[in-house]
Amino acid sequence: MAVVSERFDNLGADGAPVRLGLMGGTFDPVHNGHLRVAEEMREAHDLDAVLFIPAGIPVFKRDQHVTDAQARFNQVRAAVADNPYFDASPIEIQREGDTFTVDTLHQLREHYPENVEFYFIVGSDSAVTVGKWRGSAEIAKLAHLAVAVGRPGSAGEDELREAITAAGPFDYHLVRVSILEISSTDIRARLAEGKSVRYLMPDAIRAKYLSQGERAKSQALAVSSAEPGDDDVFSKAFYEARKAELEQRVSAKRFKHSLGVADACAQLAKQYGVDVDKARLAGLLHDWDKGYNDDQARARVYELNMQGEIDPQVVADMPGTLHGITAARALGQQYPGIPADVLQAISRHTTAAIDMSPLDMVLYIADAIEPNRQFGRIDELRAKVGKVTLEKLYFETYEYWVFLLFERRKPLHPDTITIWNDYAKRLPRKGPRGSGDESVSAKKHKDKDKK
Repeated sequence: MAVVSERFDNLGADGAPVRLGLMGGTFDPVHNGHLRVAEEMREAHDLDAVLFIPAGIPVFKRDQHVTDAQARFNQVRAAVADNPYFDASPIEIQREGDTFTVDTLHQLREHYPENVEFYFIVGSDSAVTVGKWRGSAEIAKLAHLAVAVGRPGSAGEDELREAITAAGPFDYHLVRVSILEISSTDIRARLAEGKSVRYLMPDAIRAKYLSQGERAKSQALAVSSAEPGDDDVFSKAFYEARKAELEQRVSAKRFKHSLGVADACAQLAKQYGVDVDKARLAGLLHDWDKGYNDDQARARVYELNMQGEIDPQVVADMPGTLHGITAARALGQQYPGIPADVLQAISRHTTAAIDMSPLDMVLYIADAIEPNRQFGRIDELRAKVGKVTLEKLYFETYEYWVFLLFERRKPLHPDTITIWNDYAKRLPRKGPRGSGDESVSAKKHKDKDKK
């Protein structure tokens, strides 16, 4: 992990003037009010970046229950992932002992060159007590104070100016922002009361904080036929529950596709001697995370703490390939009864792997040949079911997708060539073009030659 920030660790290295916003807090949990204040401060001060710095051990909350620091950091990072000007910094959660702003500013000053100016973002309720902060005089030398206040004429603004001026020689700026009446305390209270937190929190993390009422509603919609306590992942109740839940997560077209893949998986599994129940479940759930856009897919990686397991280039440039691996992780956490081989098949259905299992191959093929797929030469692949081995059908399906990526000039996943070379070596072509043992792509090019 970077010393200060994954995105902005080298900020100011070129010597150009830089303005860096700093927003500390417990963030338990982070909410839309935090994000909106940071965004308006960024615009007001023309900030080049804003670092959110979750507190490690907040001194003023020693006697209160506070969510684990690493968990809070992960959620903040997920919440800010879709804004290129924002990042989360782990420096306070990595520091031992109590958390003090002056220590954080000294650490940042040691890390960043002098051409990087600090703008410490605070709310008016915090700024009015700045004189009581440890090392307030040093803070005044290390950073500008960017104070978020309400509409013009808000009560207490004069008292706020007096309090900051009395605290030390602060270079402070009062910025009127469209402050949302949201607080972490209120969100926790709403959750405890079973109320919704929709529109109060970033979508990237809200799923972790579904209220009791939302969970109950979701379960009621999803499991009308389920028996209480039924945790058999191969039961009809579990399948129908996940199907109803999936319908809420993805588009109608994607939902129809998933049902088609589930049916195709079951048929292929029966044909090739693979566990039908596992195949059908993998087919239903394979696009569990397909409802996310690119930025949300990247945020999902951070939310699930998977950034160390995935090539950063893939996260940055190929977010469309992430939904399989994130779905497998999320489903495994939410439904521990799902077998590991089902999760592996889901994880591999987008990019494949060298050591594909029969179940992996069944899902990969079904994703291509399910009845709703009508483009390309899918019918030729369908016609080979039962006539060639499962491995050969998988390889020809893989070949089909690779050639399609080339034709559409899409980027290739780093593993694609490795997988291609491995299977091409194990399944060599048996004859010249026209010998009757052609691949889908070879036949395609032959047909073109005839025209």
